Amino acid sequence: MSRQPDGGTAGRSAADGVDWEGALRLARVATPAGPQVPGAARRGVVALLRRSADDAIPWAARITGLSRAAREAADTTRVLVVDRVGVQRANAAFLRTLMGRVPDPDAQHGLLAPASRRLVSGAVAGLLGLVSARVLGQVLPAGDGAPGSRMLLVAPNVLELQRSRDLDRLDLPAWVTLHEAAHVLQLAAAPWLTGHLAAQVSEVATALMRTPGAGEPRGLTRLARVLRADASARPGEPSALLTDRLGAAERERLAAVAATIALLEGHAEAVLDAVEPSHMPSVHRLRAVLGHSHESAAGTLLERVLGVEAKQMQYADGAAFVRGVVGRVGHAGLNVVWRAPGNLPRPEEIARPAAWIERMGL
Repeated sequence: MSRQPDGGTAGRSAADGVDWEGALRLARVATPAGPQVPGAARRGVVALLRRSADDAIPWAARITGLSRAAREAADTTRVLVVDRVGVQRANAAFLRTLMGRVPDPDAQHGLLAPASRRLVSGAVAGLLGLVSARVLGQVLPAGDGAPGSRMLLVAPNVLELQRSRDLDRLDLPAWVTLHEAAHVLQLAAAPWLTGHLAAQVSEVATALMRTPGAGEPRGLTRLARVLRADASARPGEPSALLTDRLGAAERERLAAVAATIALLEGHAEAVLDAVEPSHMPSVHRLRAVLGHSHESAAGTLLERVLGVEAKQMQYADGAAFVRGVVGRVGHAGLNVVWRAPGNLPRPEEIARPAAWIERMGL
């Protein structure tokens, strides 16, 4: 960040308006560590998650036919079994990179006021804490320009869910890691996907922070209010703070991102559809408990940053799209989607898989 002669800042991004270490401290203090169990139980779930992760990528490859992507992922994927603080730090780094792409329109007015900085940092802390307490697993880019991805498996959340719902202690880790392995394969098959999504989200955030109307909060303060509103929003109700500030082009971009998220989650659901009791004895019980509860994915950071607008495209629609395509042209046909951004389903195609199949010429 460079200083202008008048004491202002040049090239400042939205990330510069957040006290990242302060946000992490607040998230850590405000978030329970997880179930209080003997050390042997904690070590046991960590070992089971690691063992399940070893098998998950080859298993997902056999189901999807993404063998080449699996070979690349085997060499470039880091599996990290973490606690809630660990996932908070990983998500803070990801969010900081994402916000670093968004220019701060208030830079010309000098440094962010301390009160506004605290507001923004507090909103980020709430977001980090919320995600870390809900997510079972998550896949993030490797970071620092490195190839591949990181599979984060949140041990206390898996253990808490297993105990609270009386789920099989061997099958639940296998279920979680297979779901995340599907996401790993998606990024390996489409190395352009992370950058594509980040660019679209950055454009939406830049529009959100543009010059406000009379009486409206300024850039980063508005972004903080969006994050806080989203944390308390009811499913299916987009925050007016988000949508009222977006033009038609940004709304279309947001709808496209929502469609892509629906595809990614629907694809992971379709991978789990292929699991048989011979490989996971309690799979029917897991489907009954988790089939309509996306605790392994719905709390991911990108979706929270996007707001509940992304949730209007229900995960069930994404799964129905993938099942519809696979039912007609198989996984080999579906895998065309990973070749280029133009092959991603359009928002209107999520509910009409036949239209996507026709557009792809399959």
